[in-house]
Amino acid sequence: MNSLRLLFYSIVSGVLLAFSWPEIGLVPLIFIAWIPLFFVEDYMLHSRTRYGALKFYGYAYLAFLIWNVLSTYWVKNASFEGALMAFFANSAIMAGVFSIAHGLRKRMPSVRSWIYFPILWLAFEHIHHNWELSWPWLTLGNSLAGMHPLAQWYEYTGTLGGSLWILLVNLFIYRAIRLRMTNPEKPVLSNFRLPLLVLIVPSILSLIQYYTYIEKSDGIAKVAIIQPNVDPYLKFNGNSFDEQMKTILQLSRSVVDSTTDWLIGPETALVGSMDEKHIAEYPRMQTVAQFVSLYPKLNLLIGAETHHFYLPGDEVPITARKTNDPDVYYDSYNTALLLKDGKYEFYHKSKLVPGVEQMPFPWLFKHIEAFAIDLGGTTGTLGRQDERTVFVGKNANQKVAPSICYESVYGDFMQNYIRSGANFIAIITNDGWWGETPGYRQHLAYAKLRAIESRRDVIRSANTGVSAVINQRGDIIDSRPYWVPSAIKADIHLNNSLTIYSITGDFIGLSSMILGAWLLLYGWIVIPIKQRRIKKAPQESTV
Repeated sequence: MNSLRLLFYSIVSGVLLAFSWPEIGLVPLIFIAWIPLFFVEDYMLHSRTRYGALKFYGYAYLAFLIWNVLSTYWVKNASFEGALMAFFANSAIMAGVFSIAHGLRKRMPSVRSWIYFPILWLAFEHIHHNWELSWPWLTLGNSLAGMHPLAQWYEYTGTLGGSLWILLVNLFIYRAIRLRMTNPEKPVLSNFRLPLLVLIVPSILSLIQYYTYIEKSDGIAKVAIIQPNVDPYLKFNGNSFDEQMKTILQLSRSVVDSTTDWLIGPETALVGSMDEKHIAEYPRMQTVAQFVSLYPKLNLLIGAETHHFYLPGDEVPITARKTNDPDVYYDSYNTALLLKDGKYEFYHKSKLVPGVEQMPFPWLFKHIEAFAIDLGGTTGTLGRQDERTVFVGKNANQKVAPSICYESVYGDFMQNYIRSGANFIAIITNDGWWGETPGYRQHLAYAKLRAIESRRDVIRSANTGVSAVINQRGDIIDSRPYWVPSAIKADIHLNNSLTIYSITGDFIGLSSMILGAWLLLYGWIVIPIKQRRIKKAPQESTV
């Protein structure tokens, strides 16, 4: 196999991975997308020509760069520099994981060494959900958001269960092809029996779940959702706060009545940062509070920009910034605000977008915070909270998980809300940064997976679309189109029961991290020690 063919196979894998992604191509392609790259890896592993680690890394990097660029190209609409950083950095990390698996196969050759890669990849996906350079958009299991009837078993495994399934199907098909190539006289079915079973059985079981699932209901909540449709690039400086407030109130009046339990508004709907200690004193908040007071059952959940001051003697977190007074610091927040009975509660966004809302590793890079990507509003490293806040409504049986934008991509993170008692999910977001691209539609699709994993109804309020209501099977039962000011009224089911995934969390990712750490320890430490001892043994015996 010459270099051109290796290059071609790498390109094919990158293209297949990209065009298997929701809202871009055909999702079933994900089950064969890795196969060309496996041919590259296997050839370079067994070839008589010695291929250096850097050359293998280059082929892998090309495939992953194509995947990243073609499937998330829309990030450039928000920030070209940020997109380049995401494309190149994420591709580099992915290629590094694949190269480590390749290196392990060289160090620990075995007929079962193919299993190293899925273990390390799942460990990587788990880490990529939890560290400060987190970018889990391309988690393999997310691809099934485009075919959610096949992802019903995520209530047991979470999204990484889908990643494992996809990798195993690809590996088994690849191995079947290799066996067919080495023994063409053997019946075709005997080679492909296992990959077909691994592909078909979970699909059938998931479809049975999907068509037989009955919505769980521990009560009904009446919700109203608004989609103000304010251009996000004008929202923070071009449109007046008064005009935006007028739009919010007009839409709210169109859907709220005396029976409404919840009014949900999008991320940063209340623009202009407000001091949380004195929030009731702001004229726009007084206008909002007056509107809410007209409806006896109403709880308002809406996005806002807020801040908190730390005075001399207060414990100051690393995210805090200095004011003009050198002894006074403050934190800025992307906030979900609950207003009920004239009182305010706050949840501060915890999963922050790297490079926009968070400078990764602030203890190291805090001094270059000024280079954070500006998307309007508050930029730089925002304050955040470590524990999830579940908002309890006036009816104490209604408990909502307030997820802000990017947080809804994190399945295991969202289960912390569910374990804390949330019986439905509200996603507030502002997706207009990316324009008319697959970006906002992918974000909507991922919300289906959160509904399935927790078996919770999901209500989604997006400033610039798509606002939607999603049931416990992951079906979108009502929605509003992109770039249209609108509102939704809906009755949703409350569910207090926990799924297996809600109880266990990301056990697949954690298990893979443990196994992956053992593989790395054994391959790069134990084996070299054994080899050195073997080399020394003959010398010692002659003394």
